[in-house]
Amino acid sequence: MFLNIITFLVGFLCLFVMVLMLFNSRPNRKTNIYLIIILFLVGLQRFLNGIELLELTEVIYSPLKIRLSAAFFIVPIYYLFFNRLIRGTSNLKKELLHFILPILFVSVDVLIVNYQLDYYFYLTFSSVYFGLILNLVFGLINNKKRSMFEKGSYETIRTWTILMCLITFLLLLFSNYFLFNLVEARTNLNNFYRFSSLLWLIALIYIFKNPIIIFGEHTLLKSIQLNEPQEFLIWSRKPLKSIEQKDAVLSNNISAKIDTIILSIQKLQKSSHALSKITFTASNLAKELKIPRSHVEFVFKYYCHYSINDFSNLIKINYAVSLLNDGYLEKYTIASLGDKCLFNSRFTFSKNFKKFMGISVSDYMLDNSMSGKSVKGI
Repeated sequence: MFLNIITFLVGFLCLFVMVLMLFNSRPNRKTNIYLIIILFLVGLQRFLNGIELLELTEVIYSPLKIRLSAAFFIVPIYYLFFNRLIRGTSNLKKELLHFILPILFVSVDVLIVNYQLDYYFYLTFSSVYFGLILNLVFGLINNKKRSMFEKGSYETIRTWTILMCLITFLLLLFSNYFLFNLVEARTNLNNFYRFSSLLWLIALIYIFKNPIIIFGEHTLLKSIQLNEPQEFLIWSRKPLKSIEQKDAVLSNNISAKIDTIILSIQKLQKSSHALSKITFTASNLAKELKIPRSHVEFVFKYYCHYSINDFSNLIKINYAVSLLNDGYLEKYTIASLGDKCLFNSRFTFSKNFKKFMGISVSDYMLDNSMSGKSVKGI
């Protein structure tokens, strides 16, 4: 009974998360559509199966019980999910090619009476796709060329990828096990749904703890908004490393002031007046905050994910993105944008924009125009 309730609950929660992603009040063009499809399939199957297991109906609604060959569609969907999650790109025409074989298998199943699913073929088919998934995952782990924001989000994305890879492996293992070891696979899908629901319960807990997954794996992490700067990628509530002996006395003296100093810097980095007038060096920050320079340097050394120089450039790029989103290039040039954000040259501005955002200014504006924003004068 406990596993039956878990199955029903997991089905409901998967559908609930899917709805959140579909009706997000801040539409995200880079939301992984295959994650939505997976949540729909997982949720629908387990919700309907949960209704059956709890004896709320005598009618069988579970899709795989009606047509077991539909499992061939699910395997490439998982691969395409990983492909978009890790590579961040999509090509619908190429993606559709992955469904040619599943369509063929289901067509044969529909047209041929008493068709028996070839379990060995499904084992080979699923194993090949899992090998492709592993190749993508290893590529993510070994990739050293990441933008600064990607580095900040890397741990979350890597953990999510590894968790989903583990779930995918166990799902394929369970599905092949039940196919080969059960006399009547259709009626014994109940066991597969029960045990796999425990895996999805873990995934759902992780999703709710990391809402960036619901609102877009990459874009929410990369996007920089003027009124919603992503301090969680910049500052740490705890020291990022052990306090060195030479800094122990200073640490004791300002330990009670750390939060206040960080909050003051955060307020300063939101000020358009400060952003257009002040380069955020240690000396300038100390002067603006009216605190010793050593205090500023200590905070950056132990509580900031960036060096002071990288932080300064990050804040400038943050300001530049907010101006771009407000239509700055409708009246001015990219060069003047770099000047307004206190970069020494257009080259330095462009180099830092690509470093933090992962794309050029022109590509960023092109993406915005394709997503519905009007852009002029690039």
